Amino acid sequence: MDSFLLRDYRPECRYGAGCYQKNPEHKAKFKHPEKDEKKKVEQKESGIDKENEATANKDVSPNPDKKRQLSSDSDIEENKKHKLHEISDDSQDEPNTVTEDEVDINQEAEEKEEKKISESSTEQSFDDILPDSPTNIQESIKSKFLVSMPEDFYNFYKFCKSVNNSSPTQALNSVGLKLCGPYDVLAGNIPAAAPRSAKLFLTHGRYYYDPPELCTVLCEPHYKTGLHVGYFRDSPDDEPVFLASGVEVDGAKLTILGDNIFSAVYHHLSSHIEKVDPFMRSKMATMMEKIKLWVNKAMMVGNDTLNLEKRTAGMKNRDRAKMASTFHGAGMVVPYDRKTEVGYREIPETPASLRKIIRNVVEAETEKEQDLAFDVLQELVTNVQFANDEGDPGMGLELGLDLLCFGGERLHNTIKHLMCVAYDLLDRDQFGKILTCHLERRMKGEQDSFSRWREETNK
Repeated sequence: MDSFLLRDYRPECRYGAGCYQKNPEHKAKFKHPEKDEKKKVEQKESGIDKENEATANKDVSPNPDKKRQLSSDSDIEENKKHKLHEISDDSQDEPNTVTEDEVDINQEAEEKEEKKISESSTEQSFDDILPDSPTNIQESIKSKFLVSMPEDFYNFYKFCKSVNNSSPTQALNSVGLKLCGPYDVLAGNIPAAAPRSAKLFLTHGRYYYDPPELCTVLCEPHYKTGLHVGYFRDSPDDEPVFLASGVEVDGAKLTILGDNIFSAVYHHLSSHIEKVDPFMRSKMATMMEKIKLWVNKAMMVGNDTLNLEKRTAGMKNRDRAKMASTFHGAGMVVPYDRKTEVGYREIPETPASLRKIIRNVVEAETEKEQDLAFDVLQELVTNVQFANDEGDPGMGLELGLDLLCFGGERLHNTIKHLMCVAYDLLDRDQFGKILTCHLERRMKGEQDSFSRWREETNK
């Protein structure tokens, strides 16, 4: 009796005995009826049916008054049905033939249910709540994203208000873009019910391959390819050196677009205008003309921070200061003394051989293969440790960035070690915090950290 009273607090699988999931994690997370329970129920049902049949043969008569005497048996039948409903699915009585499509549908539904339960269970797990926001909007954004936004960031928001005053973040929807990331703070688009978690803000708009140096401010209205545009800076305390775009489904490659957001959007549209249909081409041309008009007016009143150049003199100077190209192509800059050659040393592998080393780690199928692949990578990590001891943190940062750009959860511990040590030695601690939060929540797909609370607000 005591064992009967012990309660299993796992949620019941929505498919009950009809579940075809083979995943052990699913079996552990959801409660399923045991086979012997089903047999007991079937035996009990058979016994009750026989008893009912015998009683019916003995007592049933055409007299309606006598029929009422069977009420006690009907209570038993009702209790039997109630117990059967708790233990099994109605589909148990159907032939046990299920198509592959039905199994896929069941599995997809179960995955959604597991995700919902997982989200609800972690809802109260945020222990990094930020203090009240500063009244100054610039300081408020910096406190949440750990970097300052430049003057053109705020100027572009004014431009978007001139296009769509009621909803500036949607002003570019017609050309396949929307404002996101720090713009959601500026526009007041963060749900009031959402926790003020540092990790939520630091990963808001942060795509799978994004390095800490990139802060996304534009993305697709609805996720399709993972297209996004962000400010890129070499140090968290410096102004951005340019804006770059990335497409998540194409990997980590970044495309440099200009040193201000007006130039970035203008050149992004100009590079796509010949690839779209005539209807979209007309919309893009109109938006490009509006951007050009706004920039020309700004330049006429002495605002020299805006231009439509794709590669400015400052960007050319930065190219000369690059120590390495890195896998994302935007390059890496660290302090380097050319006389003493202190600050950076090259990784002793070609890009092709380094990719092969990383691929062997990520794609290893057995534990033995994985250990052998990690041994080769560990030799490079050891070289990085020697470089750090001798004042060359650039090598560790480059290797860490390349591992991040390649992708793979198996590499996360190595990435975190290499890059956090490098950022600490370079006095770029903010980037280390961003990286740590990114690796903790890293995934592909829509990168709206506040979507859960946004959906609840819109219900």
